[in-house]
Amino acid sequence: MSRIRILLMALALTIGSYVFVSAVMAMTALEPVPFPSDAAKISSPWVGDVPSVSAMLSPFGSEQESNHALISALQAIEANRKKQTTVQSDQYVEAIGRVRRTLSISPHNPELWLALALLQAQRDPHDPVVFEALKMTYFTAPSDARLMPVRLDVAGRSDMLADPDISDLARSDVRLIMTRRPELKPAIVSAFRRASDRGKAFLQDAVQSIDPAFAQTLRG
Repeated sequence: MSRIRILLMALALTIGSYVFVSAVMAMTALEPVPFPSDAAKISSPWVGDVPSVSAMLSPFGSEQESNHALISALQAIEANRKKQTTVQSDQYVEAIGRVRRTLSISPHNPELWLALALLQAQRDPHDPVVFEALKMTYFTAPSDARLMPVRLDVAGRSDMLADPDISDLARSDVRLIMTRRPELKPAIVSAFRRASDRGKAFLQDAVQSIDPAFAQTLRG
């Protein structure tokens, strides 16, 4: 009888601890943020320190920490874009480390892979990590229209389009936008304007094969 009582007490303690931890996490969790659609104006809706959430404490911890890691990454990208910090700053180093740690727990998060590609591209656009992170973004969310504008921008500004896989994946983004998500066509125009010579040639060709009339507007 005493053994059953001990087990019940242990169960009650476990449940109580879980409820307490969940309540604390609920109070510190930030609202989920959408991934920015304009690569030239990436910003974070949250200003200030982003609390850390341990994925070990709750089944929801991984999801919340993914959101917090994304917010931290967006803050660093915005600060670097506005020249408020550099890629050597503590904020940048902490953000990229946080994204990497979270991806080791949640490797199927396409937003974090894209955030990693953006962070690493600010440091060195030719770093293989940019290529691998962008490819993982495609593999984990091939048809996610929310990510297409920034994916095309990252691919178009680098030499990654020389890779057949990235070229095919980026072409799929263009095709989906042109045929199913016409409201995102301005993203193609924006990516074209910021693209390298290789990127411009790629986007021109990809659009030309679908809508020659719209292709003419890219250089307009």
